Amino acid sequence: MKLLFDHNDQIINFGVKHLKSALNERGIHFIEQYEQYTQKLLPTEGIIVKRINKENEFSEMYKEEEFRIYKNNKVIIIEGADSKGVMYGCLEWTERIRCGKHLRQGEEIRQKPALGMRGVKFNLPYAPFEQGDPFLENEKTCLSIDFWYTYIDMLAENRYNCLSLWSEHPFHLMVVSNKFREANPFTNEQIRQNIDFFRNLIKYAKNRGIDVYLFTWNIRLLPEVAKGLGFPESVGDHGNMYDQLIHRVGITLNRFRGKDEIIKDYFREMVLQVLLTYPELKGLGTSASEWMDGTGYEREVWIVDTYVEAIKESGRTVPFIHRTNMQNAGKEIKDLIQPKFDPEDFYISWKYSNAHCYSHPQPQFEKYWNAWEGVDLDKTQILFTVRNDDVFTHRWGDPDYVRSYVKGMLKHYVKGFYWGADGYLWGRDFQHVDYGHKTWKYDFEKHLFQFQLWGRLSYNPNMDDVWEHLLETTYGKKNAGDFLDGLRYASRIIPAVNRLFWIDYDFQWNPESCLSQVTGFKTILDFVEAKPMPEVGVMSIKAFTMAEHKNKLELEMQNYQENPLDIIQILKESTNKVEAIIKKLENSLGDERGSHSSCTLLDLYSWVELGRYYKCKFHAALELNRFDLNSNEEHRNRAVLLLEKAYHHWERLGHYWSQHNKPYFMARVKMNFGYPFYLEDVKDDIEKAKFFGNKREVINYEDKYSIRGE
Repeated sequence: MKLLFDHNDQIINFGVKHLKSALNERGIHFIEQYEQYTQKLLPTEGIIVKRINKENEFSEMYKEEEFRIYKNNKVIIIEGADSKGVMYGCLEWTERIRCGKHLRQGEEIRQKPALGMRGVKFNLPYAPFEQGDPFLENEKTCLSIDFWYTYIDMLAENRYNCLSLWSEHPFHLMVVSNKFREANPFTNEQIRQNIDFFRNLIKYAKNRGIDVYLFTWNIRLLPEVAKGLGFPESVGDHGNMYDQLIHRVGITLNRFRGKDEIIKDYFREMVLQVLLTYPELKGLGTSASEWMDGTGYEREVWIVDTYVEAIKESGRTVPFIHRTNMQNAGKEIKDLIQPKFDPEDFYISWKYSNAHCYSHPQPQFEKYWNAWEGVDLDKTQILFTVRNDDVFTHRWGDPDYVRSYVKGMLKHYVKGFYWGADGYLWGRDFQHVDYGHKTWKYDFEKHLFQFQLWGRLSYNPNMDDVWEHLLETTYGKKNAGDFLDGLRYASRIIPAVNRLFWIDYDFQWNPESCLSQVTGFKTILDFVEAKPMPEVGVMSIKAFTMAEHKNKLELEMQNYQENPLDIIQILKESTNKVEAIIKKLENSLGDERGSHSSCTLLDLYSWVELGRYYKCKFHAALELNRFDLNSNEEHRNRAVLLLEKAYHHWERLGHYWSQHNKPYFMARVKMNFGYPFYLEDVKDDIEKAKFFGNKREVINYEDKYSIRGE
């Protein structure tokens, strides 16, 4: 057979490379033909890969990134109107070859993207938003082009088309200007090497159909940059970002940085040099919030004087993404920034689930916080930031949840999303011990299934018959289905916990660890006062017990979609099902035990214990609320017994975790992750329950630190 394609198109070539690999695996002999030399000599048997020219009248048949695969006698034709669509078609047919699937005459496969932008949020470890082991352990990794080659290939294979790189101050690494040469601490040779590195990264991504965007927070300087600008190094300091309850705004140093003309000129020049140095960089993103002071309008004027002016001066037309972090989209952004751009080049970005995408698949914060008041959504493009600051250690993967989440984002004004974390970086796997079953190098390889779900389902949310096949590479054909089911049920635990125990932001609450930067380990007293996720129909523990106390429970529950007993039941059923799957896998793995199979099996054991820990803790919180209402000692005694069970689940959780993981210092939570470290805190919950009801002061730290609508 013959394989016909355009070898000059790098994006299509990436898809064809996978096609050739699959054909070779199947032992199918093929001869390559290059499109420009065979316009009139098409194969009578084989595969034709073609991009329909825009001048061709048939190009209107396809939308951007759409593909079609169909059969004409003995020829399979893969086509689309653009290179990305053709590449996705090649990747789709590659998997069908590997699965042994065929097309009948007249049958076709046709897919187009549900969301135009499908991206990842990647916090770079250079001048990161927060310090912690995820960033310190990945400084060398993220300056290795080999890492980026592997990571970008993975993104392309899973239908991502956006890589957003985030840093508080990337400029000293990426560009140099004679105007501010002293503000760059690197030698000329180091600067040249750094520029070559980032050019290589951006070009490689482009050749995989992935647009690179550069995001910054403002207005952060580094001490060495401040010194180079003629200021004391302290002008580049920022201290602990939560020393101030008002979230950095109001700090005198921030006001100085925002008003100083030298600093303003420096940022404008740096943005300009980025645009000139990296012509293949797709666009820029920023916010008028972090490390800035003044009114919303004052901060937006600063953005105009720096970013917008630099874009204008560069002569380039690039997309500009304005985050709404601590800003009013319907006033300041709409009035001062949006008119500076053509509608197709301007986006507003908004945190769709705050820090917890693993909660409810259709969050209602847009409505709850009236996010788009004053915004014309018929003329404004919205991008969602989807934050997973929930799960960094254990594997997560529920296709049904992600599908529902993606479908919830399909609104006429939503152009896409990028997902990732503020407190983590999926680079080198530094959590896992290097002995035993570890056979991978990078964290995203361990968590590959999670990446596959978000990328593929945001392209085609109806995709459903591919997951087991994808997992066969990792777990083998015999066990892939059971691992899929195990991950599916295990991944329902954290969303259920977040819905009943909701706190907006990642520094306030990490459900995988039960830790908070603000209060430390979340105790049973925190759970007694728990607030549910707003606006998704979850009845709080307090509302449930109060209705129960007033004999109005049945009536009150009609106003909610879920109540605490529903959440407890989800945790019970999920952990029971995972436990049954574990037993089945223990019997069937045999010689296939090792690598990801052994590692995931331990993850599943951990999920069972974590889920049962929270089940007991929620139940104990119910009992203590009942005791608070009726003073019946039986409720307090039950709570004590439940927390004793919770202690044993936590102890076993620490046992499974420690068999293949090691502690690390969390970036946003500012505490060590490692379950055995907090065993005494878990034990102390038992004592708190025993003395519950004595005079106590309840301090709602989350209300003190809440930044609504950020």
